[in-house]
Amino acid sequence: MSSSMFSSMEMAAPDAILGLNAAFNSDENPNKINLGVGVYKDETGITPILECVKQAERMLLESENSKSYLGIDGLPEYGQLVRQTLFGSDVDMSPMVTLQTPGGTGALRVAGDFLKSKAGASRIWLSNPTWANHGAIFSAAGLATDSYRYLGECGKALDFTGMMESIAAIPAGDVICLHACCHNPTGVDPTVEQWSEIAAACAAGGVLPLIDFAYQGFANGIREDAAALQPFFEQWQ
Repeated sequence: MSSSMFSSMEMAAPDAILGLNAAFNSDENPNKINLGVGVYKDETGITPILECVKQAERMLLESENSKSYLGIDGLPEYGQLVRQTLFGSDVDMSPMVTLQTPGGTGALRVAGDFLKSKAGASRIWLSNPTWANHGAIFSAAGLATDSYRYLGECGKALDFTGMMESIAAIPAGDVICLHACCHNPTGVDPTVEQWSEIAAACAAGGVLPLIDFAYQGFANGIREDAAALQPFFEQWQ
């Protein structure tokens, strides 16, 4: 009985990044560098726990007084600090809502469910290329997926003209998934000036931006990377 229930299941396609990790580990070249996963490593190839993180953990351990359940929307104080990190502390945060999710992938799925069931969205546009699991995440939420032009033919630079042409052709009411910095998987980002044009094009066409901001601080700095959000904030506030 149990075997027949699962007999129709198929294995998911192998993850390309995991395959690169296996190839990296087996490579005997002493000068090899793993550029597959965006995590910090020291000169020995280890991802260390930063001293600031250890200090923060010690502070939490010494000051915590309960392990009771949080509210369904998480820790309010944490949400406030997240909003300040994204937009600064001198903006009106009364229209903003922060929810805590199990990781960035979980956040995209929650966003997909919300857009489908509450915002009336039916289709989301993903960059070409995009991260391998994005299409499946949004499809599982019931959204149709399509793609917009992003990387140029050389594979090393943004096709900004093609991207803007794609956005102009997206029907009003559709959603576009954008990466605020450290575009995944290319690492190629628009300039601050280009972000202003992208935000204006989305607003003019009635296209709703869903901004994936997983790597704040990894490109140019905490505030510098958040600059991509500012033109959208100004358009939609």
